[in-house]
Amino acid sequence: MGRQTPEPLVRRLTSRPPIIEDHHNNEQQQQSSPSKPKHATTKKKNSTTESRGIEALKQLFCGGMSGAVAKTVTAPLSRLTILYQVHPMVTTKENRPKFSMTIRGGLSKIVERGGIMSLWKGNGTSCLHRFPFSAINFYCYEGMLDILNGEQRLSDEDEDNDITNTNTVSTFSRLVAGAVAGTTACVACYPLDLVRTRLTTQLDGKETYRGITDAFAKIAQNEGPIGLYSGLGPTLMVAVPNFSISWVVYGSLKEYALEDELFYNLRKVDYNTGEQRLGFLLTLAFGAASGTLSTLVTFPFDTVRRRMQIQGQHFAPNERLTGVQMIRSILKNDGIKSFYRGLTPEILKVVPMVGTMFTTYELLKEKLKV
Repeated sequence: MGRQTPEPLVRRLTSRPPIIEDHHNNEQQQQSSPSKPKHATTKKKNSTTESRGIEALKQLFCGGMSGAVAKTVTAPLSRLTILYQVHPMVTTKENRPKFSMTIRGGLSKIVERGGIMSLWKGNGTSCLHRFPFSAINFYCYEGMLDILNGEQRLSDEDEDNDITNTNTVSTFSRLVAGAVAGTTACVACYPLDLVRTRLTTQLDGKETYRGITDAFAKIAQNEGPIGLYSGLGPTLMVAVPNFSISWVVYGSLKEYALEDELFYNLRKVDYNTGEQRLGFLLTLAFGAASGTLSTLVTFPFDTVRRRMQIQGQHFAPNERLTGVQMIRSILKNDGIKSFYRGLTPEILKVVPMVGTMFTTYELLKEKLKV
């Protein structure tokens, strides 16, 4: 059995497994009916292309919406994580102890200062970021697989059916494609991520920005266009290993689960095609495992990038640090533990985020008949 990873959307929509018998019948029909108008065939092809395009848009909508809903559900934990990561930069040393609280205490303090809705501050930008990020990430991933393995590479379904072809997709190809796709999506959507961080870390009653548009305008005016990309270096140091680890860990676990009979009762079978897939519990567990591992590896760099993103908001140009200087400053002033401030709420949000994303995606696919 071949590798068991989710079948690429573009490959599903733009190619169909050849059916030899039907192809033979079509040839006979064409030979027996040479006078068939060409425009009828062209019209049918255009109709098929259009329907596949609509289906692709539906799939992207399902993916974008599921990501946005998952982000919204876990927004309070996300905001708490960011506040823990950056609070030494915006809090005087004598006041720091009373801000170093438990998760419950931290959430209570946020609600006490800004009301219940302040737990979702910056979530609108986060949701706006999710749609283009998912689309760019997906299409770049597919494009890189085509470059690395050829456009005639097998889909995962064909690999599972043991069709002989040299253009199978290797684990290394998926790792590289995931890294390139994640990098491209990060660079393209980074200004939205930076604005989200700025809005999330604003102190109630001392807001610098009135909203998303105002934040973009003020950052560009005060810091220049390059200010919208402050902290991009550490972000890429987070994104590249994060996406690579996620693809490899999730794909490896999925392959093992679909081949080992120990997980037979937890698998899901498509009765139309006979294809075996992961059930909800396995998807949740493997998604959480890959997310947790990638978070543990990349979290220190995530802390550095968050601090670099907000320093333009709180410090004069001559006081701002580069990535290397920021790492040295954290080590000198706060110690190694400071790199992992906010790790607990970040880990806690992995399971509900994966669960919400998967459930929403499946419900939308069912409603839209994708």
